[in-house]
Amino acid sequence: MIAYIEFNGVSSSSLGLRIINKVSHESTGWDIETVTVPGRDGDLLLSNNRLKSVVKSFPMRLQPNDNLTKAEDRISDWLNVLGYKDLKLSWDPKFIYFATVIETFEIEEVLRQFGNLKVNFLCKPIKIYTDSIELKSFSGGTLENKGNTIAKPIIELVGSGDGVLTINGRQTKLQGVQEGITLDMQRNMIYYSQTAKWNNVVRSEQYQLPYLDLGKNEISMTGSFQMKIAPYWGVKL
Repeated sequence: MIAYIEFNGVSSSSLGLRIINKVSHESTGWDIETVTVPGRDGDLLLSNNRLKSVVKSFPMRLQPNDNLTKAEDRISDWLNVLGYKDLKLSWDPKFIYFATVIETFEIEEVLRQFGNLKVNFLCKPIKIYTDSIELKSFSGGTLENKGNTIAKPIIELVGSGDGVLTINGRQTKLQGVQEGITLDMQRNMIYYSQTAKWNNVVRSEQYQLPYLDLGKNEISMTGSFQMKIAPYWGVKL
């Protein structure tokens, strides 16, 4: 099968693009600053507590099925979108990447002169198992993290009143919920029906927003709520 990528729901092969040569990409690492301190051997390491983004490069050749100008326009529309979009690789079907194209270049000029095109995607440093992004009903119990990093889930709660979500002893307290609430840790947002609901989350040293540990996660919920979870298990790039 011919290798292809799918970005923002559109396949490269449908645009007449064929991947050539080897695909290259970086590996992620911790974002660390080094500081020189007079009188101290070596450097002081300061962590920014985050993984660095990764660049994935895809060299491609255009083999248009129709008019070259139309093909160039479609490719330009495909790549020139704002924000992170889903990126899927035909040879890595278990995972979904989140990527954006931040480099600007004249696609028409590059294709007409060379017939080839190299697209550099800036990717978030964690790829997600595709079978972990769908919200599924969960009544409490244990979830096993099959990734190799802490997971940021989306948790949907339907119900009203107060309640406490507990994950491995960590608590997230909700109060005054009406109809429902979504704890979207992928985007660090709390909402219901497109309306922000941060006021329904109790913020104090005792409570914190949810995340899923490596290994086993014991999860329970008090109050009158039905729960759905999309765990977003991830693997570092």
